[in-house]
Amino acid sequence: MELGLKSKIVILTGVTGGIGRQIAIDFLLEGAVVVGLIRNEQKMEQVRQWIKDQNVSDMNLHSKVCDLLNYEEIQSVVREITDKFLRIDILVNCAGFAHENPFALLNQHHIDSMVDLNFKSPIYLSHAVLRPMFRQKEGCIINISSVSAIKKGRGVAVYAAAKAALDAFTRALSTEVGRKNIRVNCIRPGVINTAMSGPLLERANDIVNDSTALSRFGHPNEISKAVLFVASNITASYMTGETFTIDGGMF
Repeated sequence: MELGLKSKIVILTGVTGGIGRQIAIDFLLEGAVVVGLIRNEQKMEQVRQWIKDQNVSDMNLHSKVCDLLNYEEIQSVVREITDKFLRIDILVNCAGFAHENPFALLNQHHIDSMVDLNFKSPIYLSHAVLRPMFRQKEGCIINISSVSAIKKGRGVAVYAAAKAALDAFTRALSTEVGRKNIRVNCIRPGVINTAMSGPLLERANDIVNDSTALSRFGHPNEISKAVLFVASNITASYMTGETFTIDGGMF
């Protein structure tokens, strides 16, 4: 299906992660321009090579080094992107981090880092892209949450709380910016086969299989295809304020 994403300008965080890089390549295949906000240029080069290995051109893949916890730096980088490409059509907040441990064993750094990256960073980025989206009278923000926000799990109390807050932020912001023709939605992945989920899959593969209706973990492309569906004005122009769970029917 033609999704109408050709030449759309996409800002993507978490591009060097398993889900993020799949989102990037799928947007590139649709002809979009993807700007990844990164910390590590070496990891970004690995993503570029991976994309080339899939026989996909990386010509429309760009990157900007940006501290996702620095409000002023985010504002500055978004201005640079807007100056270069003249608009921002889509923001995908995909960067995330979970320190899996019993809550009582966490220290302040663990708590702060999970709240900051999983909740504050998407807020900062959403705030930064609103001004250009207001000017162009159109835009789409997609937040990547987690099934942990609504379903029980051990060792993820802070991560789950931060993602639940992101779900609530999505609903509230959609109401504020809808009249400006800006759509805000959220996707909750279940257990996806990525490096982030690796320890869980090694430790509890049978439990994951037994606790999902489809009896397996998910794959990054099963999340990325949903992101493109929500991003497209052809398939989702009347969709906002929603959060979709894609978890294989967990529990």
